[in-house]
Amino acid sequence: MFTPTAETAIAAALSYNWKEAIRINTLLIKESKNDIAALNRLGYAYSQNGQKTLAKATLEKVLKLDAYNQIALKHVKNLGSIKKKTIQTPILNHVSPLSFLEEPGVTKIIACVNLAPAQTLNTLNPGMEVTLKPRNHCVEVRIAPNTYVAALPDDISFKLLRLIASGNRYQALVKGVAKKSLILMIREISRGKKFANQPSFTSPSISISSGSHSGVNRDNEKPDAMATGEGEGEEEEEKEDQSDVVNPLA
Repeated sequence: MFTPTAETAIAAALSYNWKEAIRINTLLIKESKNDIAALNRLGYAYSQNGQKTLAKATLEKVLKLDAYNQIALKHVKNLGSIKKKTIQTPILNHVSPLSFLEEPGVTKIIACVNLAPAQTLNTLNPGMEVTLKPRNHCVEVRIAPNTYVAALPDDISFKLLRLIASGNRYQALVKGVAKKSLILMIREISRGKKFANQPSFTSPSISISSGSHSGVNRDNEKPDAMATGEGEGEEEEEKEDQSDVVNPLA
């Protein structure tokens, strides 16, 4: 039996599955009608699903409970720039929202380097699974039919080349994409015998290349926390103002 939790609600939002996010947060609010965090997430999910009236009504409930709630105030302000029923939901590869839950040592958010042209990046959607292809000195990111998309930073490539050669297996999902930025969530699926007791990743959870690589927009290297509807302040405003971001937040 499915038990709604804040974690599954956040995971649904991170995979841009707004209908599922609405369903889970609605269940949470039935259990606790004054759950401000769930109400904020629900209001944001409604707004991203093009249901502006429901979004406004939900966020107003938050402000009745907490008139100075910065998250709700920010979302209400942003509703003015959202046109009703114009939000597009990307087509995902039926990836479970749970795939976006971070696990220490098992998952890592990666900002890719050496990106393909925008024409290629525009074919990607958040939640889409991509292929990690080991090469001599790097790990490339590819999509069918063997189309180059990007590469992993040198430090991550060096580590994964060694681990993959020893039998480790990984899944890579698109977490965020723009004209000059590609963010992946890489998850360890299994370990080979040689590194059976060694986690693939260590903190921090976000890998940002220390070198200067053309085509990487460092403003977009942070995880897409705003997709959950729980972020606040200027970070959300900056993300919503990015006109070049590929669906679903455009």
